[in-house]
Amino acid sequence: MEHYNQTLFLLINAGAEPGSFALYGAIFLAKWLVFLLPILLISMWFWGLSYHRELAVKALLTILLGLTISLTLRALWPHPRPFVVGIGHTHLFHAPDASFPSNHAVFCFAAAFSLWINGIRKRVGWFLLAVALLVCWARVFLGVHFPFDMIGGLGVGWAAAMIVNRLLQLNRWGDRLVVTLENGYRRLLAKWIAKGWLAE
Repeated sequence: MEHYNQTLFLLINAGAEPGSFALYGAIFLAKWLVFLLPILLISMWFWGLSYHRELAVKALLTILLGLTISLTLRALWPHPRPFVVGIGHTHLFHAPDASFPSNHAVFCFAAAFSLWINGIRKRVGWFLLAVALLVCWARVFLGVHFPFDMIGGLGVGWAAAMIVNRLLQLNRWGDRLVVTLENGYRRLLAKWIAKGWLAE
């Protein structure tokens, strides 16, 4: 299994001197593209309908569960990064911590799967999955992750989405949580809501 992981990594990983366009494009994808997801979730809460807020809460809980699972797996099985074992070329500084699963992949796939399975427009779901795949490719290309780290992140993200979705359906916990959060939001930000700056 590790042989296939390393072989696939070498097929994707950049060479010793990648072109500047490919290098800086990959760095942008690897470091900054993920910020689209929190921006989307914040927008859904502050300027969306109650339905959008419910989706944002589910996505946030899925991300938190996914990262918790990821940190647990990293502690139980600290798989080294490519540059730690001297494989390929590294073009992005990263601490030599455990690599499996990728937290970036978990973050992106958890949000994408949560929104996708909970009824948001499929085009948005596919767009977020595309974002996740671009982030995964870039981090392997730059030499800070193996491909199986990303596959692991996909699996953890999917599992977290399934677990959160099921738990929030029990005794309508999800509905109760959203109502509680919305009531607090309306009390705390009543002034800005009244001015029309934020959605009610």
